[in-house]
Order: sequence, then structure tokens, then C-alpha cells
Amino acid sequence: MRSQLQQIFQNLEHLISEAGYECQGIVRLNVYTTSVAEFFTTCTDIYQAWIARHGVKQATTMVEVQGLFAGLTIELEATVVK
Repeated sequence: MRSQLQQIFQNLEHLISEAGYECQGIVRLNVYTTSVAEFFTTCTDIYQAWIARHGVKQATTMVEVQGLFAGLTIELEATVVK
């Protein structure tokens, strides 16, 4: 999950930049994970550091799901504004 989250953040930065937006413009960040417990024990530091680095002040929803596409353990959904 940790390595997936790192890759997700890289992908998210790229997509937001390519669209002409900035990560600081994230106003909502939904987290879908197959284990909330694993997220909090292995990923919180990465998540918080990324949020702080970009100055993101978002509303967050975290949902534990039974499964994600292609065996993923975490997925993010962001809403970004200018």
C-alpha cells in the first residue's frame, strides 16, 4: 500500500500539472482503501507530508472497500479548482 500511495501521488501531481492546475488547488481528496488500519499504520506519514508539501487544505473522506481494480489496495479521487 505504501508504494502504491507514493506512485499515486506522483501520478496525481503529473495529471494536475498537465491540466494546468496546482496541487494546492485540491479541495476534496477521497481515499478508497482495502484496509483503513493498514493505511493508518503504514501510510499516514507519506500522506501528511504530501499534503503539507503542497499546502493542500482539503476535505477528506476515507472509505474502506472490499476490493479495487487490478488488486490495488489504495485509490485517490481528487477535486481540484483554480
